[in-house]
Parts: sequence; C-alpha cells; structure tokens
Amino acid sequence: MNKKLQIIIILTLILFSSYLTAYTITAHGISSKHIIEFNNDLYWRTSPSGSLFPWPREPGMLQALSKVNEIDKIIYYNLIKPFTLLISSLIVWIITSILILKSLKHLKRSSSSL
Repeated sequence: MNKKLQIIIILTLILFSSYLTAYTITAHGISSKHIIEFNNDLYWRTSPSGSLFPWPREPGMLQALSKVNEIDKIIYYNLIKPFTLLISSLIVWIITSILILKSLKHLKRSSSSL
C-alpha cells in the first residue's frame, strides 16, 4: 500500500474514532441524567428539550417533562440503551490500533532492510 495513502487512512480513522468516542461519552452522560422512560415513552426531565443529534445537547432548566423527538428516540433505543454506540466505538478503536501496529511493523521492517 502506498505510504501516503496509509497515513491518510490511519489519520482519518483516528479522527473518526476520537469523534465517535466523544459523541458516545457525551450522549451516554446526557441521556443517563436527563432522559426518563415513563408510560412506555421517553421524556426529557426538563424543558426546553435537549437533543442527541447531531451533537448531544442538554435540555433547559425548567422543571417540566418534554417529549423526546423521533430521531432521539431512535438513537436512544437502538444505540445508547443496548450499548451499541459504546461497542462500535471500541471496535473502531481496535481496528485503528491494529492498522497502526501493522503500519509500524511494516515501517520498521522496511527501515531495517535499508
């Protein structure tokens, strides 16, 4: 593989992994503090409502329940509650680490042959 392409792929994976990890930590933190399940529906504990997309945002300070919108419900039920987002973040970091180690090994091998 071309050396420049390999570096671009690794840097892209590192940036994506970092973004996904930051999103995961923020989304889990906000949802655990501010989202409740009540009568088979999701609510923000306070108003105005927060958001989980495109970047997690805490709700306002008014003590009143506000419904979670459909996109946030999908994110909560499919990515946050079953820990799919956390597992995905770990898998991406594992893949990134493997590629970095392989690249370093290849670089070490090619530099020792000179």
